Amino acid sequence: MSVAPPSPAQARARRAKRPAWQPALLREPGGLIEARTTWAPAVVKAPSTLTVLVVFVALQFMIPARLVIGGMGAIGRPTVAIGILLTFLWVLSVLRGRGQLPAGWQPIRWIVGLYVAVQLFGYAVGFDRGLPGIEASSADRWLILTIAMAGLSLAIADGLPTRAQLDRFLLVLVGFTAVMAFIGILQFLGVADLTQYLRLPGLRNNADLIGIGERGGPGFARVASTATHYIEFGVVLSMVLPLAIHYALFATTTRERRLRWFAVVLIGSAIPFSLSRSATLAVTLGLVLLATVWPWRQRYNAAVIGVCATATFTVVQPGVLGTIRSLFTNANDDPSIQNRLSDTEYVMNLWGQRPWIGRGAGTLIPDEYILLDNQLYGTLLVGGVIGLAGLVIFFLAPYFVARSIRLRGADQETRHLAQALSVIMPVSLMVSATFDSFSFATFVGVLFIAVGAIGALWRLDHESPHERVLQIAAPGDKYVATPLMAYWRRDDVRRPASPSTR
Repeated sequence: MSVAPPSPAQARARRAKRPAWQPALLREPGGLIEARTTWAPAVVKAPSTLTVLVVFVALQFMIPARLVIGGMGAIGRPTVAIGILLTFLWVLSVLRGRGQLPAGWQPIRWIVGLYVAVQLFGYAVGFDRGLPGIEASSADRWLILTIAMAGLSLAIADGLPTRAQLDRFLLVLVGFTAVMAFIGILQFLGVADLTQYLRLPGLRNNADLIGIGERGGPGFARVASTATHYIEFGVVLSMVLPLAIHYALFATTTRERRLRWFAVVLIGSAIPFSLSRSATLAVTLGLVLLATVWPWRQRYNAAVIGVCATATFTVVQPGVLGTIRSLFTNANDDPSIQNRLSDTEYVMNLWGQRPWIGRGAGTLIPDEYILLDNQLYGTLLVGGVIGLAGLVIFFLAPYFVARSIRLRGADQETRHLAQALSVIMPVSLMVSATFDSFSFATFVGVLFIAVGAIGALWRLDHESPHERVLQIAAPGDKYVATPLMAYWRRDDVRRPASPSTR
């Protein structure tokens, strides 16, 4: 006979007894704990994984993307250094043996590990081909970035010991995204360009700040805030918007509700100021996928609010939405679209030279080859079929992990958070076909944060995943994908019991 799954209360109690995981070097020796508590409680404070992650997000969003540590070049963003630190601490915890990392099946470790393995293979392929100096340096930078971002995802997946810390971290992400949006709004309105004043000692411009551009006619601003490019600005806001909506919907106090909806308004209203097709597609797909788990009444309410917000935006900022609409209606005459289409023949010819393994990870230099506004094409050239398959798996596998949490979550809020995280993955995959997404550090950072957060939510919600009930939709769940799914709400689909539970 099968063992009944633990109740939500039992699962929370079991998690509470579990020691909080921290990287080995962030743990305090016993003597330091005694000194801190006895002599200097206000001065000596133990750092935590959450603290390091918050610093990462703050630097990611508050420092202009083109500022780097002097002498380190394009890979010298402070966030990359923090990512390398997190990778080192995570690997050190693995080497210290059992008990250092949370026990149990963690699919995100395998997904991130597969992605890193594919990139290492591509790195070796490049040097086997024989790389000129400029391509070798580019490959080195790519490998460093890959390792740093892998450490970020793994630190989130394994290093946030409670659901409260995960929520706190994601709220920090939403908060700094709202600040980034606010900076962009000030740029668009011509009030101030705060990116000119956001500096840290020791950082210098790796390239000139992109500043405020024009699109749709003279005097019509296009802004990037602290991002590298206007497209990245709009896409990053679109990726975080579902998370902002989730936390606004589940706010518990009036003050929380007001602050969180204010963040939603800031993020949502700043997206059009990027004047980007990619951002428009991203926000549309993200909201549609998020709304699939809402009841019909909530969808209607959201549609009414959206229409009213669009009308208000049109009155307050006339011409913005019309310009965005013209980006699609006049796409056939748009030089950027024509350039993308004309790149196809060149890409196919170059890919045909090394179709399976590519030219080597990180070796596609625009000045030497071609400037591609398509990450999928770029990955096909440098990684071949193997590299492209690895990238697509990296986008889709976390999506299915999050969807599993969505269907089996312990409570309604967890299921909705899983959906909000899951939509980031197909959105990221789609926009990667419209611009070279992995060339933009803020996009990459948010993507790997989402992957790690999915892993953390999986671990915190799945106490014993092989003994839990596999459900199409949880009984009593108000968030059902469509009326057709209502049929399944009464039926549980159980896995066959393992021999140990019979």
